Amino acid sequence: MLGGIHFFLGSALSSALTQHIFIAFLIGFVSHHLSDYLPHLDLNIFFKNYQTIKDWDVKIWLLVVIEFIIFVLFTFYFIGKLDFNLQKIAVIGGLGAIFPDIFTLGIKTLLPNLKIFNFYFNFHKNFHFKLKNKNYLLPIIIEILLIIFGVILFLGNF
Repeated sequence: MLGGIHFFLGSALSSALTQHIFIAFLIGFVSHHLSDYLPHLDLNIFFKNYQTIKDWDVKIWLLVVIEFIIFVLFTFYFIGKLDFNLQKIAVIGGLGAIFPDIFTLGIKTLLPNLKIFNFYFNFHKNFHFKLKNKNYLLPIIIEILLIIFGVILFLGNF
């Protein structure tokens, strides 16, 4: 999944499940890996392996940035109705949910020779759903269901 939906789900789950900021980050982090395991669409629709941000072209940047902005705005629409403490929890949960991708892309782009985190990079890559054909129906249905689930979680906080 792309970063925006990860942020949205991590925020929704954290605001629904905890009042503790560190647990919120952990919930977001775990939700990232669990949702990556499900069939979904992300850069895999291009059927090319992008190792670092340096490999991205304009269409990738547009997809990633526009999707992220849309889901962050969607998230802030919901957390704007929460009390300030729950807003902090939601934002930290969202940050925890995008951390694995930021960490992976950041290290691989800025410090490509640093091998100490390869065990995590391999875990992250191998845990990730791989789109094997151009059958997008199931991934789209699952992402829609996850968005609905996130909305339901946010609505439960009001």
